[in-house]
Amino acid sequence: MGSHQIIQECITATKANVERALRKFSSLSKKQLNWKPGPDSWSAGECISHLINSNALYHCKIESILTSNTSAPAKDFSYKQSLVGKMIVKGVDPANVRKSKTFKVFFPDASDITKSIIYDYAVSSNKFIELADKFRHLDLKKIKLSSPVNKILRMNLGDPLIIIPKHDERHLNQAERVMSQKEFPFK
Repeated sequence: MGSHQIIQECITATKANVERALRKFSSLSKKQLNWKPGPDSWSAGECISHLINSNALYHCKIESILTSNTSAPAKDFSYKQSLVGKMIVKGVDPANVRKSKTFKVFFPDASDITKSIIYDYAVSSNKFIELADKFRHLDLKKIKLSSPVNKILRMNLGDPLIIIPKHDERHLNQAERVMSQKEFPFK
């Protein structure tokens, strides 16, 4: 698989996640965004906040890489995921319905989420799309970055292009499950 295909699939999936978030959650009231099915569960708003917080940690690393790599003509490199990237993708894949604990660094903001969270997510995701589109001259397999969780865990630059859209989809699914609870407030 080529690097340009990875980039395009990331952009397409991220755009779909943004459209989905705007369609499903932008009409929710503050009360609905903050409603939790239980004390140890996240609200729909917290799911979205978690995505913004976790994606921002990747954005910082990616921006740093782009700053240190000069622009050049686009080139389609071959791409293969790193072992760390594969493990993370397996854990965040929406098909993996097993519940997992998140690291503190990725925790959502406290459950006093405002309606602007959905638009903040769209802005964050659109920024990621812009960053991903600037990778077309880079070898996504050769350039490495550390995991936001642990600096020892290294992955390819292309791994976040697979991880982030899948992780976003997983938590958008979770937010929709919150909304499908029969106790979910009508307004």
